[in-house]
Amino acid sequence: MLKPWSIRLDLQAQPIIWLDVERRKADLEPALSTVKRGEQVITYVHDPQLKPAALSSGGGELAQFLPWDDLVARILKDVQAGALIAGYSLTELKLLQEARPTDAEQLEQRYLNANAGPWFRKHRPKMYADLEAALPPKAFMKKVGLTHFLSVPEVGYHVPNRLADFSPAETLKRVRDGLAKSGGSYGNLTQDLRMAWKNLIKYNQHDVKGMEHLTGYIHGLSR
Repeated sequence: MLKPWSIRLDLQAQPIIWLDVERRKADLEPALSTVKRGEQVITYVHDPQLKPAALSSGGGELAQFLPWDDLVARILKDVQAGALIAGYSLTELKLLQEARPTDAEQLEQRYLNANAGPWFRKHRPKMYADLEAALPPKAFMKKVGLTHFLSVPEVGYHVPNRLADFSPAETLKRVRDGLAKSGGSYGNLTQDLRMAWKNLIKYNQHDVKGMEHLTGYIHGLSR
């Protein structure tokens, strides 16, 4: 059983691997993910269909291609060395456990669910209610999420405006379709699609950096 993260968390005493994945609902594995260890932030592309974008000059500056199973093996090594894994829901934990069912219990014991929703509902109820009321009727996210909490001035984190209402799932579809039509050539994608790809990576990286920032903000108020 996962313990409350506010009790488990000690930002100074133990290494934390901050992890965020992006995928479409039908994907069995993440299409890509960003990992933050200390100051190092790396985005890994796992989907072979997206490999041309990861290896291109346009995408290669931002991301590396690495099969999901290989990343899971690296994360397990870190866990066995004493690190925690942090994700902004239980999605990342489930995907890790599916990749390594024999290590499922150890992964759960070392997993930090950094979802800030329960804390805001309890300690900042008016702020949470205001954020919830401001959700667009047709928003692809039907609940207050990480990006919404990061938009609060008090939290002190800036998300670029172009990423505020960004849809990673839709962007994955568009880039995959574009690569399929171009015969796998990233260079033949439209400028709009290449920009969407770069924004997808930036979005994923902001999720990881923002998650760490928000967790530190809450931890500072909870001591």
